[in-house]
Amino acid sequence: MTTCNITEAARLLKVHEETVAEMIRECKIPAAKVGRAWVMLERDVLDYIEQQIRRQTAERLGRRSPQARRARNVQISHIR
Repeated sequence: MTTCNITEAARLLKVHEETVAEMIRECKIPAAKVGRAWVMLERDVLDYIEQQIRRQTAERLGRRSPQARRARNVQISHIR
């Protein structure tokens, strides 16, 4: 189990450290205060990234026309 601090989480998320601190305050990423430092599990940060990727991809797919979605589904089925 790997842990990370705010700086390391910010690096993974590619955001500013203050953004990570805000995400912790808003309970978007689980974290614990150990002494004076915030500690997160790296997998929780990566899970957050994965959730965002999946949600935003689904939103983009939802905005496409039904015809474009069908064409994409056909392309994907040929790959498999």
